[in-house]
Amino acid sequence: MSFERLQPESSNDYIVRICSMKDDLGFTWDDIADAINQELGLDRTGNAYRKYYAVHKHDTSFKFDKETEESVAVRLERNKLQATKLEANRYLRQYSRFELFYENIREAIEILPVPTMEPLPAEYNDKDYVLALADMHYGSTFESENNDYSREECSDRLSKLLGDVIEYIKYEGVSHLNVLSLGDSIQGILRITDLQLNDIPVVDCVVEVSRLLAQFLNNLSKYVVVDYYAVSAANHSQTRPIGSKASELATEDVERIVINYIHDMLRENKRISIHTDLSRDYVDFQICGHNAIAMHGHQIKNMQTAIKDMSALCQKFYDYMFIGHYHSAQELCVGEREGHNIEVLVSPSIIGSCQYSDKLMRGAKAAAKIYEFDEPHGHIGTKTFILN
Repeated sequence: MSFERLQPESSNDYIVRICSMKDDLGFTWDDIADAINQELGLDRTGNAYRKYYAVHKHDTSFKFDKETEESVAVRLERNKLQATKLEANRYLRQYSRFELFYENIREAIEILPVPTMEPLPAEYNDKDYVLALADMHYGSTFESENNDYSREECSDRLSKLLGDVIEYIKYEGVSHLNVLSLGDSIQGILRITDLQLNDIPVVDCVVEVSRLLAQFLNNLSKYVVVDYYAVSAANHSQTRPIGSKASELATEDVERIVINYIHDMLRENKRISIHTDLSRDYVDFQICGHNAIAMHGHQIKNMQTAIKDMSALCQKFYDYMFIGHYHSAQELCVGEREGHNIEVLVSPSIIGSCQYSDKLMRGAKAAAKIYEFDEPHGHIGTKTFILN
């Protein structure tokens, strides 16, 4: 077969034509190189022609006879770098949009005025206390057999709880209170049926529930020093873009916005410490020298082994685990240490029973709990506040 260069063809056009015939002829690139080199009097490798042809298909202005084999490789590397830069710029633009979104939210946040503080109890109380709040499902509106719920009802329940907790604080002489938010602050949209329950859009729910919780903590701080811990991952507060599964996008959780919103609203109140570690979906802290861990609870497969599993994962011995998610209270002893039990403490829900729990006939009253601890024996008491 003749591989002669046609009369009107430039050397570049000839090279392109011969390279384009490679697959039809069943040639290797070395065969193509032999044919072109013989006709044009060149000394190029098959790899050089392969790279040139690959570049020329995307950039027809590229001339082989003006660039060396090394320049072809440089052009390919430059194209790779440009592709990488495009991807990086796309990520930076997306990240910047999120940063701007959060900055706009922060600018709209009104800092709550610091209340007039009551003096802390004069007598030293060597106990410590944990108030657990779980499953508010703010925005949900329904009527069930034993429970009616709405945004207004949620606000009323927090007001009632505030009064009950203040009475407890005064009676027990409490000077310090750990407050746990165990997730599912909003109803969210896990499924289309949630749209039937939501009273207002999810974004509005996030703003309103953040303000409610911030006001609750602000008023509580009149009487005690508050350490506020909130889990940054739950199931109902997840955002689930079309096609994504539960917990597939773990960091896409509006609990993070709620935590930061509360932090910014209360940043002038020195009696409140907002713990904002968003790097993991649980929080850990100490109560009277005992290691405690808190999480929403949707991640747990077996409550009997949950503390052991998390201790192994975190390489830290936990004495107590606080969880929500189940909407009814439990105190489960799963082991013992010197002087105290190892327990999983399941918090009741602010929302209470609903149509789903009615179907299962396993409803529970809307409630919150304060857990009492001391150093020698750990968890020594529980106070339940019924809210409906």
